[in-house]
Amino acid sequence: MLERIRENTTLKEIIEAHERLEKVLRKYGFDTCCAKMKNLKDACEDKGLNVGELLKELNRIVDEINEEERIIKEIESKFL
Repeated sequence: MLERIRENTTLKEIIEAHERLEKVLRKYGFDTCCAKMKNLKDACEDKGLNVGELLKELNRIVDEINEEERIIKEIESKFL
């Protein structure tokens, strides 16, 4: 289960959490190679982005991933 993303979560932690989250960062033009140690708040400030809005989008995806994993585990427990 993925933890919710916070303002102080680093880009590296987000990238390593799941590829779908990395895609969101790339969509907004974040440097997913060299600036990975910046936290989300600082990275958003550098780009002039609203950290709250990006947090909502990222955590919506976290919730989707967690729900998918929950469903998979439920199915596996019934059939395996």
